[in-house]
Amino acid sequence: MSSINPVVQVAQQMLLGGAVKQNHALEHATIVLLSRKFPDVRFSGISFAAGFFVFGEVPIAAILPTAQEALNLLRTTQPELAVHERCGTNLAISGMLTGLAAMAVARMKRPFSTANNVILASTAAMIIARPLGLKVQQYITTQTPNSSMRILDVRPVNLFGNPGHFVSTDNPEAAGLFS
Repeated sequence: MSSINPVVQVAQQMLLGGAVKQNHALEHATIVLLSRKFPDVRFSGISFAAGFFVFGEVPIAAILPTAQEALNLLRTTQPELAVHERCGTNLAISGMLTGLAAMAVARMKRPFSTANNVILASTAAMIIARPLGLKVQQYITTQTPNSSMRILDVRPVNLFGNPGHFVSTDNPEAAGLFS
């Protein structure tokens, strides 16, 4: 097992390095498969270069085989599992576009800077944000895991009272920041 360099971890996170993007894809696919197996559990997650968290109250024994299945499906028949409807990327895109649209209209001269036009522009931005967020995930924030990626282990975690698991990964080919 390789040691975790915190500087590399932070740089990978900030620059959306290959390890983060590949773990992000694996996180999404794992959550999709877990949601099918445990339909009454609400899942969430977050990815880093060293692995990803899956939050949701499920047995630890369910996580590793599901993550392994997700990794196989991403690499073979279902790479689309990398993109998830409830991803934080979608929220970020929606917030950014909505804020920019509202600011742009609010800065216009009268009669265009009315509250109605701000609301209209914000609503239009939210409508555009949904498909744009999915495309940003597909092309920027996720990446199909390469052949060197492997799952190391799964550890239970409890973060602020939220039960979950950390899935550790190793990915020698994605160790470079821009892989």
